[in-house]
Amino acid sequence: MRKFGLALPIGVAFIAVAALAQQAATSVTIESKTIAVKYAAPAAKTRLNAAFHTDADLAFKGFAVPEGDYTLYILADGPQWQLAINKATGAKAAAYDPKSDLGRTPMTMGKAAAPAPNCKMTLTKTAALAAKLEVAWESTVASASFHLDTVGADREW
Repeated sequence: MRKFGLALPIGVAFIAVAALAQQAATSVTIESKTIAVKYAAPAAKTRLNAAFHTDADLAFKGFAVPEGDYTLYILADGPQWQLAINKATGAKAAAYDPKSDLGRTPMTMGKAAAPAPNCKMTLTKTAALAAKLEVAWESTVASASFHLDTVGADREW
């Protein structure tokens, strides 16, 4: 199990989502629609909380995310991280409940050019209708791509 100086629970280790001190934010605009993440970089023995808002319907690999507000969880159990997008928000999102997931997708894993002492999330436009969420922490970089969902979730993507 990957350790980040956090008190990780036994079983699934996760970085959760909600508001703490010193918030950071990232956003991207695609076709005049904003996708935004607000989070607080965790200190030792805390969890990273990230609120996710989208003005457009999105498609991640294997599932659709309708326009709205959600919670992002980065499930860091082992070498392959997963991105979970969850319907719970606010206080209800303080404890991760997989029953409320819209879906999960494996993240593309990589090594950082230089270690990132604080967790950083970045949304970046990658094509006219596509973007990616990147999470950099210590020597790991994980990303998940998505695109505007103009015809329903692309189950083959």
